[in-house]
Amino acid sequence: MTKLWPALLIAALLSGCAAPSVTPATTPVPAAPAAGAVTWQYVRSTWHEARLPGLGISHRYESRVGWIDVYLYDLKQGHWQAGVDDPRFEAQFNSSVEEVRLAGARGLYAEVEVGPVSDVRIEGQDFRRASFRIVHAVTRKAYESFTFLTARNGRLLKYRMSFDTPAPADVDAIAREFIERNLRSGPDMPRAARPLFDT
Repeated sequence: MTKLWPALLIAALLSGCAAPSVTPATTPVPAAPAAGAVTWQYVRSTWHEARLPGLGISHRYESRVGWIDVYLYDLKQGHWQAGVDDPRFEAQFNSSVEEVRLAGARGLYAEVEVGPVSDVRIEGQDFRRASFRIVHAVTRKAYESFTFLTARNGRLLKYRMSFDTPAPADVDAIAREFIERNLRSGPDMPRAARPLFDT
């Protein structure tokens, strides 16, 4: 139980931020949409350290096709080796997938389908990716989601992306394009005219 406590605590905190998940496209993924095809609006940042040290900060973005939460955290476990090779990485990735399953078990989601897991390289950074299909328990609305997790600059960097269904046919390309742009601009602080911080 002692080893499970941190995962349950993280799941409880992040499940409120988590959005329902996605199923990857069954057809070949087209090239990323042209710049500006999907416009992501920065909404807010939430500082989690005050309540739960080690959970860092998250940034929320929204668009006409869904929303994205970008998490930067270290779990108070020191420096994380870049990419997906840190010895602690597998357990953290599995915990991120389990967060979604736990939200289903707690009744937030009526259905949770976990799709394939794969390692992908985006903008020179190695990520582990999982896909989900989720049906919200109250609204019965279905979502397709991705979780992309990596370690960068000594911390964990997680993108949790949720798309309304039916999701665009190029949802994987849209997800990749957002990550590429976010990595180039720096995921630590969103570029926004009026950032709003929650505590």
